[in-house]
Amino acid sequence: MSMSAEHAAELKNELAVVCCRTEEGTIISADNLEDPAIFPDMVDAGLMAIPADCLKIGEVLGAKLLKTIDSLTPLTPDLLEGAAKAEAEVKEEEPAAAEVAEVESEVEAEPEMDAVVVCEGGILRIKIEEGKGIDIEFPL
Repeated sequence: MSMSAEHAAELKNELAVVCCRTEEGTIISADNLEDPAIFPDMVDAGLMAIPADCLKIGEVLGAKLLKTIDSLTPLTPDLLEGAAKAEAEVKEEEPAAAEVAEVESEVEAEPEMDAVVVCEGGILRIKIEEGKGIDIEFPL
């Protein structure tokens, strides 16, 4: 179900996913976006996967879609022309990259631990290889 412009403005820092099939050349507006409130249930049910490079609602509004996509497709930089990352968010990502490197170095420092912890794109990802490839992700 699409959102109103007012609702999209309130949720500008939430992940952007199209609600319906969207044609190439479409200029993304609130009418094209799904309400993020349903994402946890959709992900839990295996109906949707959110990639680490999924853009925020505020970043995609006004951007042009480069190819036709199906409903519930997360919007990523490769799908859009003119998507803008806010400077404040870029600054937030820089420390996150440093934190990832710090966590990865801590994991590497403990060779008996067969796990990798990564925090990027608003998702905490824990991979445990010794348990038959356990992969746990939490939205942050």
